[in-house]
Amino acid sequence: MNDTLTLSEILALYRDPDNIDHELVEPSDDLFSPERIARQLQDGVKKGQLWIATDEEHDMYVLIAGVDADDPRMAQIIPLSTDLRAETDDSLVIEQGSPLGEPMVAWPHIPAYIPVRVLIRPLKEFKPATVDAILADDPSLADPHDRLRRGVDSPKKDDMFVENREYTIAVLLQWRALCDKLPKLHDDDQSPRHSKEELEAYSNALKTVLHMLPGQRLAVSRGMALSPEQQRLMTEAGFPQSPYESHVSSGYLIEAEQPRWREVADILAAANATADPRESLARKAQFELAARVNGHGISAIRGALHKAADEIEAAANQEAHQVTTPAAH
Repeated sequence: MNDTLTLSEILALYRDPDNIDHELVEPSDDLFSPERIARQLQDGVKKGQLWIATDEEHDMYVLIAGVDADDPRMAQIIPLSTDLRAETDDSLVIEQGSPLGEPMVAWPHIPAYIPVRVLIRPLKEFKPATVDAILADDPSLADPHDRLRRGVDSPKKDDMFVENREYTIAVLLQWRALCDKLPKLHDDDQSPRHSKEELEAYSNALKTVLHMLPGQRLAVSRGMALSPEQQRLMTEAGFPQSPYESHVSSGYLIEAEQPRWREVADILAAANATADPRESLARKAQFELAARVNGHGISAIRGALHKAADEIEAAANQEAHQVTTPAAH
Protein backbone atom coordinates (compact mmCIF):
# COMPACT_ATOMS: atom_id res chain seq x y z
CA MET A 1 0.00 0.00 0.00
CA ASN A 2 1.16 3.50 -0.77
CA ASP A 3 -0.55 6.15 1.34
CA THR A 4 2.29 8.66 1.28
CA LEU A 5 0.82 12.11 0.78
CA THR A 6 2.41 15.43 1.54
CA LEU A 7 0.65 17.71 3.98
CA SER A 8 -0.16 20.08 1.11
CA GLU A 9 -1.82 17.25 -0.85
CA ILE A 10 -3.84 16.20 2.20
CA LEU A 11 -5.05 19.75 2.82
CA ALA A 12 -6.04 20.10 -0.84
CA LEU A 13 -8.27 17.03 -0.54
CA TYR A 14 -10.23 18.54 2.34
CA ARG A 15 -10.42 21.99 0.73
CA ASP A 16 -12.14 20.40 -2.27
CA PRO A 17 -14.31 17.56 -0.96
CA ASP A 18 -15.16 16.53 -4.54
CA ASN A 19 -11.67 15.01 -4.66
CA ILE A 20 -12.71 12.52 -1.97
CA ASP A 21 -14.98 9.61 -2.81
CA HIS A 22 -18.28 9.97 -0.99
CA GLU A 23 -21.97 9.31 -1.35
CA LEU A 24 -24.24 12.26 -1.94
CA VAL A 25 -26.84 12.90 0.72
CA GLU A 26 -30.27 12.22 -0.71
CA PRO A 27 -33.05 14.66 0.20
CA SER A 28 -35.05 13.45 3.17
CA ASP A 29 -37.68 14.88 5.47
CA ASP A 30 -36.53 12.61 8.29
CA LEU A 31 -33.88 14.42 10.32
CA PHE A 32 -33.31 11.33 12.41
CA SER A 33 -33.13 8.73 9.65
CA PRO A 34 -30.11 6.49 10.41
CA GLU A 35 -29.53 6.04 6.69
CA ARG A 36 -29.44 9.78 6.02
CA ILE A 37 -27.18 10.43 9.00
CA ALA A 38 -24.79 7.67 7.91
CA ARG A 39 -24.63 9.04 4.37
CA GLN A 40 -23.94 12.57 5.55
CA LEU A 41 -21.26 11.39 7.98
CA GLN A 42 -19.66 9.63 5.02
CA ASP A 43 -19.94 12.84 3.02
CA GLY A 44 -17.93 14.79 5.59
CA VAL A 45 -18.06 18.31 7.03
CA LYS A 46 -19.02 20.97 4.48
CA LYS A 47 -20.08 24.59 4.27
CA GLY A 48 -23.81 25.09 4.69
CA GLN A 49 -24.49 22.07 6.88
CA LEU A 50 -26.34 22.27 10.18
CA TRP A 51 -24.91 20.10 12.97
CA ILE A 52 -25.45 19.41 16.63
CA ALA A 53 -22.16 19.96 18.45
CA THR A 54 -21.52 18.68 21.95
CA ASP A 55 -18.78 18.21 24.54
CA GLU A 56 -21.01 16.00 26.75
CA GLU A 57 -21.78 19.04 28.95
CA HIS A 58 -23.02 21.54 26.37
CA ASP A 59 -25.04 21.11 23.18
CA MET A 60 -25.41 23.64 20.40
CA TYR A 61 -26.67 23.96 16.84
CA VAL A 62 -23.94 25.18 14.50
CA LEU A 63 -23.87 26.19 10.85
CA ILE A 64 -20.67 25.21 9.07
CA ALA A 65 -19.24 28.39 7.53
CA GLY A 66 -16.23 26.50 6.16
CA VAL A 67 -13.54 23.94 6.93
CA ASP A 68 -10.19 25.46 7.91
CA ALA A 69 -7.90 25.49 4.87
CA ASP A 70 -4.72 24.90 6.87
CA ASP A 71 -6.11 22.28 9.26
CA PRO A 72 -9.28 20.37 8.26
CA ARG A 73 -9.63 19.18 11.85
CA MET A 74 -11.19 22.58 12.55
CA ALA A 75 -14.24 24.30 11.12
CA GLN A 76 -15.50 27.85 11.33
CA ILE A 77 -19.07 27.91 12.54
CA ILE A 78 -21.98 30.25 13.25
CA PRO A 79 -23.95 29.38 16.41
CA LEU A 80 -27.72 28.99 16.28
CA SER A 81 -30.60 28.34 18.64
CA THR A 82 -34.23 27.31 18.39
CA ASP A 83 -35.04 29.39 21.49
CA LEU A 84 -36.40 32.65 20.10
CA ARG A 85 -36.21 34.14 23.60
CA ALA A 86 -32.44 34.39 22.99
CA GLU A 87 -32.92 36.78 20.07
CA THR A 88 -30.71 39.90 20.12
CA ASP A 89 -30.29 42.94 17.93
CA ASP A 90 -27.12 41.50 16.37
CA SER A 91 -28.82 38.21 15.42
CA LEU A 92 -30.71 37.00 12.39
CA VAL A 93 -33.98 35.13 12.77
CA ILE A 94 -34.59 32.39 10.21
CA GLU A 95 -38.36 32.36 10.21
CA GLN A 96 -38.56 29.97 7.28
CA GLY A 97 -35.89 27.83 5.63
CA SER A 98 -34.02 26.08 8.44
CA PRO A 99 -33.27 22.36 7.99
CA LEU A 100 -35.20 21.73 11.21
CA GLY A 101 -38.39 23.14 9.70
CA GLU A 102 -38.79 25.57 12.59
CA PRO A 103 -37.52 29.12 13.29
CA MET A 104 -33.94 29.55 14.46
CA VAL A 105 -31.78 32.39 15.77
CA ALA A 106 -28.29 32.80 14.24
CA TRP A 107 -25.45 35.05 15.42
CA PRO A 108 -23.30 35.96 12.39
CA HIS A 109 -21.14 38.30 14.49
CA ILE A 110 -19.84 35.62 16.85
CA PRO A 111 -18.26 33.08 14.49
CA ALA A 112 -15.81 30.64 16.02
CA TYR A 113 -13.38 27.90 15.13
CA ILE A 114 -14.14 24.58 16.76
CA PRO A 115 -12.63 21.09 16.39
CA VAL A 116 -14.78 18.93 14.13
CA ARG A 117 -14.56 16.20 16.78
CA VAL A 118 -17.32 17.99 18.75
CA LEU A 119 -19.75 17.61 15.82
CA ILE A 120 -22.07 14.75 16.69
CA ARG A 121 -25.06 14.73 14.34
CA PRO A 122 -25.58 16.25 10.88
CA LEU A 123 -29.02 17.81 10.33
CA LYS A 124 -29.02 18.41 6.56
CA GLU A 125 -28.19 21.75 4.93
CA PHE A 126 -29.38 25.31 4.43
CA LYS A 127 -29.93 26.52 0.88
CA PRO A 128 -26.71 28.06 -0.52
CA ALA A 129 -28.14 31.57 -0.88
CA THR A 130 -29.46 31.47 2.68
CA VAL A 131 -26.02 30.39 3.92
CA ASP A 132 -24.55 33.42 2.16
CA ALA A 133 -27.21 35.63 3.77
CA ILE A 134 -26.38 34.36 7.25
CA LEU A 135 -22.62 34.69 6.78
CA ALA A 136 -23.00 38.21 5.33
CA ASP A 137 -25.58 39.18 7.98
CA ASP A 138 -27.84 40.35 5.15
CA PRO A 139 -31.39 38.92 5.05
CA SER A 140 -31.91 40.26 1.53
CA LEU A 141 -29.48 37.67 0.14
CA ALA A 142 -31.54 34.67 1.31
CA ASP A 143 -33.12 32.17 -1.02
CA PRO A 144 -36.49 33.56 -2.22
CA HIS A 145 -38.29 30.56 -0.71
CA ASP A 146 -36.80 31.31 2.73
CA ARG A 147 -37.58 34.18 5.07
CA LEU A 148 -35.00 35.91 7.28
CA ARG A 149 -35.28 39.05 9.36
CA ARG A 150 -33.00 41.07 11.57
CA GLY A 151 -33.27 40.22 15.25
CA VAL A 152 -34.35 42.50 18.05
CA ASP A 153 -33.51 42.32 21.73
CA SER A 154 -35.90 39.92 23.41
CA PRO A 155 -37.08 40.98 26.88
CA LYS A 156 -36.51 37.38 27.98
CA LYS A 157 -32.96 36.98 26.64
CA ASP A 158 -31.43 37.30 30.11
CA ASP A 159 -33.80 34.89 31.85
CA MET A 160 -31.91 32.23 33.79
CA PHE A 161 -33.40 29.42 31.70
CA VAL A 162 -32.44 30.95 28.36
CA GLU A 163 -29.18 29.76 26.79
CA ASN A 164 -28.41 33.23 25.53
CA ARG A 165 -25.68 34.95 23.54
CA GLU A 166 -23.30 35.18 26.52
CA TYR A 167 -23.74 31.49 27.32
CA THR A 168 -23.08 30.66 23.67
CA ILE A 169 -19.86 32.71 23.63
CA ALA A 170 -18.61 30.99 26.81
CA VAL A 171 -19.12 27.54 25.28
CA LEU A 172 -17.48 28.55 21.99
CA LEU A 173 -14.42 29.82 23.85
CA GLN A 174 -14.07 26.41 25.51
CA TRP A 175 -14.33 24.65 22.17
CA ARG A 176 -11.86 27.04 20.55
CA ALA A 177 -9.37 26.16 23.28
CA LEU A 178 -9.68 22.49 22.30
CA CYS A 179 -8.27 23.37 18.87
CA ASP A 180 -4.95 24.30 20.49
CA LYS A 181 -4.71 20.81 22.03
CA LEU A 182 -4.98 18.89 18.76
CA PRO A 183 -1.96 16.66 17.98
CA LYS A 184 0.64 18.43 15.88
CA LEU A 185 0.54 17.78 12.13
CA HIS A 186 3.76 16.73 10.40
CA ASP A 187 4.55 17.08 6.72
CA ASP A 188 6.59 13.89 6.93
CA ASP A 189 7.94 11.56 9.56
CA GLN A 190 10.77 13.21 11.46
CA SER A 191 11.04 10.71 14.27
CA PRO A 192 14.05 11.03 16.56
CA ARG A 193 16.91 8.62 15.84
CA HIS A 194 18.06 6.25 18.55
CA SER A 195 21.27 4.30 18.89
CA LYS A 196 21.48 0.55 18.48
CA GLU A 197 22.19 0.25 22.22
CA GLU A 198 19.00 2.20 23.11
CA LEU A 199 16.89 0.00 20.85
CA GLU A 200 18.39 -3.19 22.28
CA ALA A 201 17.86 -2.00 25.86
CA TYR A 202 14.21 -1.22 25.20
CA SER A 203 13.64 -4.55 23.45
CA ASN A 204 15.23 -6.38 26.36
CA ALA A 205 12.95 -4.52 28.79
CA LEU A 206 9.92 -5.62 26.77
CA LYS A 207 11.14 -9.17 27.28
CA THR A 208 12.12 -8.98 30.95
CA VAL A 209 9.57 -6.47 32.29
CA LEU A 210 6.52 -7.29 30.18
CA HIS A 211 7.52 -10.88 29.31
CA MET A 212 6.72 -10.30 25.67
CA LEU A 213 7.34 -12.98 23.06
CA PRO A 214 9.43 -12.17 19.95
CA GLY A 215 6.34 -11.60 17.81
CA GLN A 216 4.92 -9.16 20.34
CA ARG A 217 8.20 -7.27 20.58
CA LEU A 218 8.27 -7.05 16.77
CA ALA A 219 4.75 -5.58 16.79
CA VAL A 220 5.84 -2.92 19.29
CA SER A 221 8.84 -2.09 17.13
CA ARG A 222 6.44 -1.51 14.24
CA GLY A 223 4.33 0.94 16.20
CA MET A 224 1.87 -1.10 18.26
CA ALA A 225 0.99 0.91 21.37
CA LEU A 226 1.38 -0.45 24.87
CA SER A 227 -1.61 -0.66 27.17
CA PRO A 228 -1.77 1.90 30.00
CA GLU A 229 -0.67 -0.78 32.49
CA GLN A 230 2.22 -1.92 30.28
CA GLN A 231 3.32 1.69 29.86
CA ARG A 232 3.23 2.19 33.61
CA LEU A 233 5.48 -0.84 34.15
CA MET A 234 7.92 0.29 31.47
CA THR A 235 8.04 3.80 32.95
CA GLU A 236 8.82 2.36 36.38
CA ALA A 237 11.61 0.32 34.77
CA GLY A 238 13.17 3.49 33.35
CA PHE A 239 11.64 3.49 29.88
CA PRO A 240 8.98 6.25 29.85
CA GLN A 241 8.96 6.52 26.05
CA SER A 242 9.39 3.97 23.30
CA PRO A 243 12.33 4.59 20.97
CA TYR A 244 10.25 3.00 18.22
CA GLU A 245 7.58 5.68 18.33
CA SER A 246 7.07 7.53 15.08
CA HIS A 247 4.94 10.53 14.37
CA VAL A 248 1.48 9.63 13.17
CA SER A 249 1.15 10.95 9.64
CA SER A 250 -1.05 13.96 9.00
CA GLY A 251 -3.40 12.00 6.77
CA TYR A 252 -4.34 9.65 9.61
CA LEU A 253 -4.58 12.44 12.19
CA ILE A 254 -6.86 14.54 10.00
CA GLU A 255 -9.15 11.70 8.99
CA ALA A 256 -9.40 10.30 12.54
CA GLU A 257 -10.79 13.67 13.71
CA GLN A 258 -13.77 13.50 11.37
CA PRO A 259 -17.20 13.03 12.99
CA ARG A 260 -17.74 9.58 11.44
CA TRP A 261 -15.22 8.11 13.91
CA ARG A 262 -16.82 9.60 17.02
CA GLU A 263 -18.33 6.37 18.37
CA VAL A 264 -15.08 4.42 18.27
CA ALA A 265 -13.19 7.42 19.69
CA ASP A 266 -15.63 7.44 22.61
CA ILE A 267 -14.82 3.77 23.25
CA LEU A 268 -11.11 4.56 23.35
CA ALA A 269 -11.70 7.56 25.63
CA ALA A 270 -13.62 5.41 28.09
CA ALA A 271 -10.84 2.81 28.13
CA ASN A 272 -7.99 5.29 28.58
CA ALA A 273 -8.80 8.75 29.91
CA THR A 274 -5.20 10.00 29.64
CA ALA A 275 -4.55 9.37 25.93
CA ASP A 276 -6.05 11.40 23.11
CA PRO A 277 -8.59 8.96 21.61
CA ARG A 278 -8.38 10.30 18.05
CA GLU A 279 -4.59 10.10 18.04
CA SER A 280 -4.79 6.57 19.46
CA LEU A 281 -7.17 5.56 16.68
CA ALA A 282 -4.93 7.11 14.02
CA ARG A 283 -1.84 5.42 15.47
CA LYS A 284 -3.50 2.01 15.57
CA ALA A 285 -4.69 2.36 11.98
CA GLN A 286 -1.32 3.51 10.65
CA PHE A 287 1.08 1.25 12.50
CA GLU A 288 -0.96 -1.90 13.08
CA LEU A 289 -3.39 -2.19 10.18
CA ALA A 290 -2.23 -0.09 7.23
CA ALA A 291 -0.24 -2.99 5.75
CA ARG A 292 -3.43 -5.08 5.49
CA VAL A 293 -5.27 -2.52 3.33
CA ASN A 294 -5.21 -2.31 -0.44
CA GLY A 295 -5.28 0.98 -2.32
CA HIS A 296 -3.49 4.26 -1.79
CA GLY A 297 -3.94 7.78 -0.52
CA ILE A 298 -7.09 8.75 1.35
CA SER A 299 -8.89 5.50 0.41
CA ALA A 300 -6.17 3.43 2.08
CA ILE A 301 -6.20 5.67 5.16
CA ARG A 302 -9.96 5.27 5.52
CA GLY A 303 -9.67 1.53 4.95
CA ALA A 304 -7.15 1.19 7.77
CA LEU A 305 -9.31 3.32 10.06
CA HIS A 306 -12.33 1.15 9.28
CA LYS A 307 -10.34 -1.97 10.23
CA ALA A 308 -9.14 -0.30 13.43
CA ALA A 309 -12.70 0.75 14.30
CA ASP A 310 -13.99 -2.78 13.68
CA GLU A 311 -11.33 -4.28 15.98
CA ILE A 312 -11.93 -1.75 18.75
CA GLU A 313 -15.72 -2.18 18.63
CA ALA A 314 -15.42 -5.97 18.57
CA ALA A 315 -13.12 -5.92 21.61
CA ALA A 316 -15.49 -3.59 23.47
CA ASN A 317 -18.48 -5.81 22.66
CA GLN A 318 -16.62 -8.90 23.82
CA GLU A 319 -15.64 -7.20 27.09
CA ALA A 320 -19.22 -6.06 27.66
CA HIS A 321 -20.48 -9.60 27.01
CA GLN A 322 -18.02 -11.03 29.52
CA VAL A 323 -19.14 -8.53 32.15
CA THR A 324 -22.82 -9.32 31.67
CA THR A 325 -22.42 -13.12 31.38
CA PRO A 326 -22.65 -14.83 34.78
CA ALA A 327 -19.72 -17.02 35.70
CA ALA A 328 -20.33 -20.78 35.64
CA HIS A 329 -20.45 -22.53 39.01
